[in-house]
Amino acid sequence: MKLNLPGNIKNTSLAQDLALLFEDQGIIKVLGIRISSIEGLIHVRLILAFSSAIIFIFSGFLFGKNFILYSLLSAIIFYLLPVEVIKNKILIIRKKILGELPDIVDMLSSLIKAGLTLDEAMTYISRNYNSETSKLFRMLHTKILEGHSKPEAFNIIARLSFCSEFKNLIKVLAQSEIIGNPVKDILKDLSRVMRENQRDFLKMKAEKLESNLIIVIFIFIFIPVIALFLIPVIPQLQILF
Repeated sequence: MKLNLPGNIKNTSLAQDLALLFEDQGIIKVLGIRISSIEGLIHVRLILAFSSAIIFIFSGFLFGKNFILYSLLSAIIFYLLPVEVIKNKILIIRKKILGELPDIVDMLSSLIKAGLTLDEAMTYISRNYNSETSKLFRMLHTKILEGHSKPEAFNIIARLSFCSEFKNLIKVLAQSEIIGNPVKDILKDLSRVMRENQRDFLKMKAEKLESNLIIVIFIFIFIPVIALFLIPVIPQLQILF
């Protein structure tokens, strides 16, 4: 597998995300089925699609009805469903890491200020905390022990995070080691930016929720109230016209 330097880390496509997830976890359970590769995923999708279509067609023959349309719809749904399930797993990993990042960055900064090196700080977090980010730090040291260079190991964990913010953190850490900038100052600024971004994101979600609430109020309260006023008037309007 070809690996780029951390400075060239880019967002991966869905196919690459799936390949990375299988590489990391080995076996993924989807709808109760254990899948170990992308090829296996394709086979499962085809089997589910054909099976569901055959079940509806056979049911149509039994009940004397035409279930062709239902069989096509069920085949499409079951063909797409496994990928959506795995995409949801990737999304859960991304959200967990995104939520952990500000605290992890603060912790790294504090440990480095206390006198630890960057490697020692990451090792401390990987050994003493149970989170998605600490798992990636453990994997970093495992990959280095397996013979990967440090830039390659950084790249691997960045890609397995499925999180652009974590990739930015890895870029910062790798570049600070190359250039020689003080990591603790960079981490402090990065943590502040991350917390501001999270605050802005929560603010946007709150504003969106408020607008959705207005629509719900309009549909379920305002319209019924108008209807209550208009219902007594409708018979009189019918007399006039």
